[in-house]
Amino acid sequence: MARIGFIGLGRMGSALLKGFTARGLISIGDVVGYDKNLSAVEKLGAASRYSAFEVVECSDVIFLCVKPKDMGDVLDEIRDIAGSRLIISIAAGISTRKIESKLKEARVIRVMPNTPAVINEMAAAYCLGRRALEEDAVMVADMLSSVGIAFRVQESKMDAVTGLSGSGPAYVYYLIKAMTAAGVKQGLSEEVSLNLTLQTFRGATDMVIVTKRDPVDLIGEVTSPGGTTLAGLKMLDRRKVDKAISDTVAAATKRSRELGK
Repeated sequence: MARIGFIGLGRMGSALLKGFTARGLISIGDVVGYDKNLSAVEKLGAASRYSAFEVVECSDVIFLCVKPKDMGDVLDEIRDIAGSRLIISIAAGISTRKIESKLKEARVIRVMPNTPAVINEMAAAYCLGRRALEEDAVMVADMLSSVGIAFRVQESKMDAVTGLSGSGPAYVYYLIKAMTAAGVKQGLSEEVSLNLTLQTFRGATDMVIVTKRDPVDLIGEVTSPGGTTLAGLKMLDRRKVDKAISDTVAAATKRSRELGK
């Protein structure tokens, strides 16, 4: 197995590493890492290094899991050691071209994962830079698919992926919180309301996945003329919730584009 390096082991970097090791895809003994917070590396059990340069120096494949604002400094630090190594970036908005402009020989793949990787339920997409090989794409696809689903897309679509699934878990948590609070307001205990909400989200999602039916058809099965569901759906339409969700994804997509400038 190739020696894997992680530069940045915050929430997303650690989620990927935990997911990969939990699935047995990589051994923690084959991983080296660097983070400004050195204890983050130690908690995960990876071999700690004291700089991004040192991680690249002893790795074959490097995951760049740093914030977009830090990417320029990291690329400057590793540009003389990167060579033709495979560099996998998860930084929102940072294009493969921008990375390649600093790392002149590196094979670059850009990935947008999300945090459910830690429980093997990630939704991700990836795209290839100009020097990345098809065998690199196969390896990255295998790694990502081991902790969820992954789609290869054109790079022009990566900001939309960021706005939809990259940020998406937070939207779902927001809705879970709102529905739980609504149940409490109607007289349920918080425990009962939360668990009913969670199972409703899980059950509805599984219905779409298992039956492979259009959500519109499934909405029809729950809705009766003059019934309770119809009353609720009318309120969603009146409050233009569909537009609010569209605007939410658009705002996150726009911010991803801005981060790359």
